[in-house]
Amino acid sequence: MSMPTDHPLPPYQLAAGKLRKQIQEGKLKPGDRLPSSRELRTELGIANATVHSALRVLREEGLVYSVPNRGTYVSDPGTDSTGAFKIEHTAPAWYSAAKEQAAPGDEAVPSPVTEALAQILEQMHQTAAEVEALKQHVATLEDKVHQLEQKDAR
Repeated sequence: MSMPTDHPLPPYQLAAGKLRKQIQEGKLKPGDRLPSSRELRTELGIANATVHSALRVLREEGLVYSVPNRGTYVSDPGTDSTGAFKIEHTAPAWYSAAKEQAAPGDEAVPSPVTEALAQILEQMHQTAAEVEALKQHVATLEDKVHQLEQKDAR
């Protein structure tokens, strides 16, 4: 199942299409483990980054989910991209707008996960700053208590 070299679509979209077709035709069923990245690279004759981009497309479509250090599996229609039971939601407006404006294959479109991670990182920085401020406040209070104890001792 090698990839055509003269096709107008990017190789990762072609690879995603081939895997999508196998899933839709039932050759790959819910719960089935997809071949490893190395096997897909060899089988499709594409680069590792291309394999990962193709799998990302299928994850975004909800057709597969990945388990770290275990592999990528075909999703059950009743589960989400992590294999957990699906919770229906719609993509944020900013993501939908960015996706519509992007050229096919444009990797610059932020993913909801990237945005969520950026928000978490910002919250972690804020929390770290608050912890530092509290540590300084505690140190100041400890100094005052120490001064009071010395006064009382005299």
